[in-house]
Amino acid sequence: MTKLSNSVFFRAFAAENEGGAGGGTPPVDPGTVLFPNEKPADPAVPADPAKPVDDKPADPPAGDKAATDWKEYTADPAKSDAENAAAKAEHDKTKPSEDKDKKSADPLDEVPEDGKYNLTMPDGVEVDKALLDKLSPRLKAKGYTHREAQDLTNDYIEARRAEIEQETKQWGETVQGWADTAKADKEIGGDKWDATVSAATRAVNKLGTPALKEYLNASGGGNHPELIRFMSKAGAMIREDVPPSGGAGGSGNPVDVAHSLFPTDAPKGK
Repeated sequence: MTKLSNSVFFRAFAAENEGGAGGGTPPVDPGTVLFPNEKPADPAVPADPAKPVDDKPADPPAGDKAATDWKEYTADPAKSDAENAAAKAEHDKTKPSEDKDKKSADPLDEVPEDGKYNLTMPDGVEVDKALLDKLSPRLKAKGYTHREAQDLTNDYIEARRAEIEQETKQWGETVQGWADTAKADKEIGGDKWDATVSAATRAVNKLGTPALKEYLNASGGGNHPELIRFMSKAGAMIREDVPPSGGAGGSGNPVDVAHSLFPTDAPKGK
């Protein structure tokens, strides 16, 4: 709903009291009601006849040039040269600065002419140059100064950090929940947990690579119950010392590890 200005409101109110759109009797001047024998004062006639009427509008106050165009002072024929000189001097003080592109005392409060913003990042954060190059023309078009662009960047970094902290916390809770589930599992947890961990670790050490260990530690995947179950079963098939095929004291060829994982395949001799 558009808010009416006072002048519009009072005009509408006056119309209602004048009998509507069709007009009516003009309102009575309160002065004629209180003093019916006196003629209402003519606003065009000064109260003091000795003072001439000066219908020249007053000069607009300095700094308030948004609503009117500034004009040079025009000498008043009714004034002396000295009075006109003094009036002109006062009027000239209201003249707006001709240097519209005057530089700010602080460069941070200026809009970069080339559209390049110098942003300062906190430790551990780097500027996304591709994103900055894309947004800079829009920031300049909106009249953003260096300081305002920096404030906007700081707010974004603060909000993003809060999101990352929340995501990290939630992921940590998820990984810990996997470990708790594995420890409570009837097949691999409980009193079997130590043996499960030992077998799973053996499988990773024997069949995996350092890169696999790094991934499991970094991702938290090593805590997942199903991965632990799989690795513990693989580790149970691997023997630290595989007995020779000729018996406990024989000297036959050792069993290939692949045969332990796939027992239907015949062992491969050397």
